[in-house]
Amino acid sequence: MERYALLLKLRQNIMTYYFKRTVIVKTMKLILMLKAIIIILLLCSPLLINAQAEKQLFIPVIKYDTATFTGKIIGMKTDVRGFKSLNVSFISILTGDLINYDIPVNSDGTLRIKIPVECITLVNIESDYYNGLAYLIPGEESELIIFVDKDQNKRVEFKNSIGFTSDDANTILNWPCHFPIVGDTILTPEVFSQKMLAGMQEILDPIIRNDQLTPIAKQNIVSGVKFFVVFNGLLKYDEYALTAYNKQHKTDLINEEFHPQVPDQSYYSFLSYININDPIYLTASFYPMILKQIMDIKALAIPDIGDQPVDSWLNKVKSIMKDKLGCETGTVYDIMVCYSYVKQLNYQNPFSKIQKENIRNYFSNKSFAKVLFAKNEKVLQEAGTKSKTNIYELTDLSELRMDSIITKYEGKVVFVDFWATWCGPCLKAMRESETVRKYFENKEVVFLYVTDMSSPKGLWEQKVYEIKGEQYYITQKAMSYLYKKYDFTTIPHYLIYDRNGHLKYNHKGYMGNEAMRKWIEESL
Repeated sequence: MERYALLLKLRQNIMTYYFKRTVIVKTMKLILMLKAIIIILLLCSPLLINAQAEKQLFIPVIKYDTATFTGKIIGMKTDVRGFKSLNVSFISILTGDLINYDIPVNSDGTLRIKIPVECITLVNIESDYYNGLAYLIPGEESELIIFVDKDQNKRVEFKNSIGFTSDDANTILNWPCHFPIVGDTILTPEVFSQKMLAGMQEILDPIIRNDQLTPIAKQNIVSGVKFFVVFNGLLKYDEYALTAYNKQHKTDLINEEFHPQVPDQSYYSFLSYININDPIYLTASFYPMILKQIMDIKALAIPDIGDQPVDSWLNKVKSIMKDKLGCETGTVYDIMVCYSYVKQLNYQNPFSKIQKENIRNYFSNKSFAKVLFAKNEKVLQEAGTKSKTNIYELTDLSELRMDSIITKYEGKVVFVDFWATWCGPCLKAMRESETVRKYFENKEVVFLYVTDMSSPKGLWEQKVYEIKGEQYYITQKAMSYLYKKYDFTTIPHYLIYDRNGHLKYNHKGYMGNEAMRKWIEESL
């Protein structure tokens, strides 16, 4: 019996051991499993967060299609319905052209228009009633709704597939624009570039860390800062050097003997720092302006494309630009191909048969070819326009003596318009005054337009044939001289000379069609 009891106790002990062991093993397995799950979640959480963020962002692609823009103004009082139209403007990513649409607003406050675009496009909206931003999306509809209360206060809403809101628009428009401080000492191009890039990064860091910004607003502000610094700073070393020189010598006068150092090819390596090939930049308005300006830089010596095969031309361009851009392939090169052809078209020279074939053979994305052929067709239709436009590029200050220019048009009234491609009020005034200019078309009146190199040359070339008249493209140094001579600091600005070459009117800002017509007639 004792033996049996011992055996029974032993059996119980063994069973208890195995039971406890099983529980422990299962518990350990469970713990290990939970640990694994936690680790996986921890590893994946950034991806999940990023994926969440990605849903709110978008990556632009080149896609030539029609975007529908609709609008509705709700609650607008009858007495303010003089608001007849809304202007939408943007810069084409594939041609660099400034595109404008005046959209009629119906009596019930609705508007609707179809606009060809080449990718998701950020557009500027201007009107007497509302100014802001919106996105046009190829193949989709974007809606602007303006709610007006009894006191005529406005509340704006957007409806679109990318989640862009009126708050985003306001944030982007009202974000303070800071510029890197480099001091008054005349720096070499290399040191200037280093200081500008370091200063730009200091501006960007708090923006990138700002958790209050929506992804789409942050995306716009970051790209805006980068391209603002590039366009208004890094690509204008000569202007910076002149300003620094004048501050050192405490003068506003232009010293024709001062010649700043000309940056060599290596200077433009700053482009790789901002990763200009990133497709996210395709929606940045400064992008085409910068790229077209780069292609006109003498130091880079980018050749005209002519009739040579695109691949052959690109090999030459890449040998110059691959270390500056930091890449050998990408959309940036396809856009450079476009701009090379556009440069030819802006001089009103349509494509040859060989060029058409080269374009068809090169672009796998047919949107590029469609845009180029559409612009070529426009040039063919406007073949007679060139004869109504005279172009003068003045690179020497001594060439620009306004009195001597006016004498070229002896016996005629000369209306001088100081403007720029980036100046919205300038372009708006031109659109509004078109009827006045047509009225004096066959009379002894000359319309003379002056802009400087702050207007990208390619964009200027495109606009001048639309504007017609006598077109002068001058250095910023020369424009500074004219600013001082005629006592103005902003554009648009206007001068009117009578038949005897006497300055009759020196006017800041657009004077309106009625005054413009009256003053010209008084000068005849």
